[in-house]
Amino acid sequence: MFKNSFFLVCAGLLSSCASTSAPLQAMTGTPANFPLVSAAGDMPGFFDCLRENDAVIISGHRGGPVPGYPENALETFAHTVSEVPALLEVDVQKSADGVLVLMHDDTLARTTDGEGEVRSLTYEQLREFFLVDNDGTLTQFRIPTLMETLGWSEGRAMLALDRKAETTYEDLVDAVRTQDAFGRVVFATYSLEDAALVYRLAPDAMIVTPIETLADLDALRISGVDLSRILSWGGTEVPNPDFYAALAEEGVESAFAPLGWWTGSWDSRIRMLGDDTLYRRITQGVQLVATDRVREVAAVLPGVARAKACVKP
Repeated sequence: MFKNSFFLVCAGLLSSCASTSAPLQAMTGTPANFPLVSAAGDMPGFFDCLRENDAVIISGHRGGPVPGYPENALETFAHTVSEVPALLEVDVQKSADGVLVLMHDDTLARTTDGEGEVRSLTYEQLREFFLVDNDGTLTQFRIPTLMETLGWSEGRAMLALDRKAETTYEDLVDAVRTQDAFGRVVFATYSLEDAALVYRLAPDAMIVTPIETLADLDALRISGVDLSRILSWGGTEVPNPDFYAALAEEGVESAFAPLGWWTGSWDSRIRMLGDDTLYRRITQGVQLVATDRVREVAAVLPGVARAKACVKP
């Protein structure tokens, strides 16, 4: 249904949304880079600052892979943030011997030159394989651990941690606590119950979770969650600027994700239409945009440049 209605939604957005003014650099190319690091590790304050300044940050899905730079690789993260001030979304799985590693798929065949399930191999076995980029080209990069990634991110980037397979929220919280990294990490959750669990495990955590109605905020309040540590996940299909505004009145920031390699995703359709300025229409009112087209989105959203006011000097 979404795929068939995409162009109707597109047409409505183009006809009903006023043009957004943008500085020249935001319209013609990627803004000058600056490290995306929250001031003094204050994640709630950082996102409040984005909302108050009509600013936005980009979340690089799986770290922002491009040809030659595979997903979930340290080298890819460094390449992404060298070009765009991006938060990096990464996927975390557990090896057979309990080491947390970065890998999206349960199996190795698509993203490495190896085979088998991640959970069935030890960390030392996993480190024998080389990563493959999304075009199938073999690289010389290896599977990183979450601990390596957390250490690398200090002073360089923010991370969004997405648990996969048998990884638990307890695993993620313990790793972040070990690295004292709560000031640069967002935990991705998929239900209000999971969000409440993460908050109980770590009251200092910043948490993104699906918020569908204002009643969901009341449910989180009742469960004891500090709403200043919540980001609303708005999904991947239909943008809802009126709801984003209502959430903002409650002090809650919003995220929207045009990402997806399937042909009906906003990323795919906008690429096909050849008009990246459409991103301005579908992201109005959000503070975080999760995308597979990091550079293209950053180049057309004026709010990206405004985010600099919210980062550590």
